[in-house]
Amino acid sequence: MKHISWLIILLLFSTACKERDQRTMTEADMTRAQQELIKGNRKQHAHEMQSIKSFIAAKQWPMQETATGLHYWIYDLGKGAQALKDQHVLIAYKISLLDGTLCYEATPANPKDVFIGHDNVETGLHEALQLMHEGDKAKFIFPSHLAFGFTGDSGKIPQNASVIYDIHLIQILP
Repeated sequence: MKHISWLIILLLFSTACKERDQRTMTEADMTRAQQELIKGNRKQHAHEMQSIKSFIAAKQWPMQETATGLHYWIYDLGKGAQALKDQHVLIAYKISLLDGTLCYEATPANPKDVFIGHDNVETGLHEALQLMHEGDKAKFIFPSHLAFGFTGDSGKIPQNASVIYDIHLIQILP
């Protein structure tokens, strides 16, 4: 549906720009195109959230949901301080698709350093890390808008994909 909306917008723009004597796109045309795009995005989002909830139910994971749609379950509690924005943390993680396909991994022997709130990483990762304490292990499900979005990552994660992060917050750096 989303692709149809984009196609409609592209068609309207290209038709409006082909010849000068043709009708220009009116404000009403733009409003209709925007409304169609919003309608398509809402439908896609509702479908994605239902897929995530069905996945969680099938796995029987006791997950909680944040206001942004991030689902999480801290399954192993650490004993350290809570991670905060503006802190550097070392994490080990596995990123996979809902079908179980492993996409990326950082091991405890080769962890990733993340500067919370600043690094160019998925929006959901900044939110997820601030729910964790040093030593915690947690599973997160990022809906596509918190993960790799409309485009995916041009590699292993397709467009509009929900992803599972299994994260171990190894250390909050001084």
